[in-house]
Amino acid sequence: MGQGTTEEPNIIAALKSGRRRKKRSVEYALTEQEITIVEDMEGFYHPPNADDFQNMSWFDNYGDVSSEKSILLNLTQYISQYTEEDLIEAGHDIGEMLQECVFMGKTCGPEDFYHFYDNKYGNCYTFNSGMDKAVARITNPGTSFGLSLTMFINQVQYIPVLTQEAGLRLLLHKQGQVPIMEEDGFDVTPGTKSSIAVRYVEVSRLDGLYSNCTKNGSRFAEGTSHEYYPGNYTQKACLKTCLQNGIIKKCGCASPLYRRPVNAIVCGPDDNACVEEVEFDLLDNNICSYQCPLPCWESQYQYVISSSQWPSNNYMPFLKESLDERGEDMKKVMEADTRTGLSQQFLKMVVYYDNLNFYKYTERPTMTTKDLIGALGGHLGLWIGMSVISFIEVFELIITLIKWCARGGRSNKTSSLTDLDEKSRRADECPTPVLKFKESWVNDD
Repeated sequence: MGQGTTEEPNIIAALKSGRRRKKRSVEYALTEQEITIVEDMEGFYHPPNADDFQNMSWFDNYGDVSSEKSILLNLTQYISQYTEEDLIEAGHDIGEMLQECVFMGKTCGPEDFYHFYDNKYGNCYTFNSGMDKAVARITNPGTSFGLSLTMFINQVQYIPVLTQEAGLRLLLHKQGQVPIMEEDGFDVTPGTKSSIAVRYVEVSRLDGLYSNCTKNGSRFAEGTSHEYYPGNYTQKACLKTCLQNGIIKKCGCASPLYRRPVNAIVCGPDDNACVEEVEFDLLDNNICSYQCPLPCWESQYQYVISSSQWPSNNYMPFLKESLDERGEDMKKVMEADTRTGLSQQFLKMVVYYDNLNFYKYTERPTMTTKDLIGALGGHLGLWIGMSVISFIEVFELIITLIKWCARGGRSNKTSSLTDLDEKSRRADECPTPVLKFKESWVNDD
């Protein structure tokens, strides 16, 4: 299946009733092997009985856009006529939300938070963003050396239909990266203290012959890497940019679910069919996946969350006393809410490193050239009893035999004859020794 599409759990079967099941835009044909497996499961599953829920009128819109998504589409289309400055003014302010801030044992404040606007969550604030040309670093592990925040969420100002849950959305990310709150963030519950133990992870991938990973976004199609998501490259940001460009090109409007050009027309509920069709085509055909490879290097923050009730019953009076003089909205909350209600307006969270060790995952070639030569030598020695040295000696012997044959075997004969001639010449030069006898005469007389 193409990247970006997920197989939907098989929880809805075709109805054998008057209400006809609508086709989902993400459906795809099963392969023969998958059909065989499904047919083998027929004795295990039973089809739903439509008569049991004929009177459930709230399911009559089955297959249509969900109410939550429809509200989001209508709302984003409506608020698109307002400027971002107007929307920021109408949202929650960090000066109101932030009640206590402690980092590395020292007090921090609203001036340490940089603001950005999210299409779904509204006003968002980043601590230690690096935008002031400086980055704070933690030098010790543990909760005492982390970031501790006490937040006032002010549920009274929540939009009833749009906001179904209460709390904060938190995201840990590297500096220079556009936060994608909806996909990468996690929720922090009011009335609790959440301890978030963080661990830093680095991932390094091989490029070139081993993968199509990109360095600094250099493998992008032009205009798709930093058009709507500036800063460091991430695959998710690239995919969203690719999808948004496809939607604008075919549907003539921009999806409210992704970052978009400033002057673009926002798609409404009537354009949802076109938007889903474009998304399905681009992802199922791997068009955006090819344009948006994984980065060759990236960092991640893994975390473990634990929580407890906060504030406790005995600490509640002290909290009320310390918050009595913190703004008109806060004063109203203190006067109106009971102990139980007050706890639902606040939360506390501590973000810290559980240790200063970090994990680094590095891709390495399964076999290099040296490994290949060593493996070949090992197999030769194992299967035909030859080592590399033996192979070289055999090769040298073959070369010697070839040279000897090329000379016709005359080398040794010539050498022998030469030796004989040399010996003969030396024999002629040496005189033969002559024995001389002295004659002596003996007279008998």
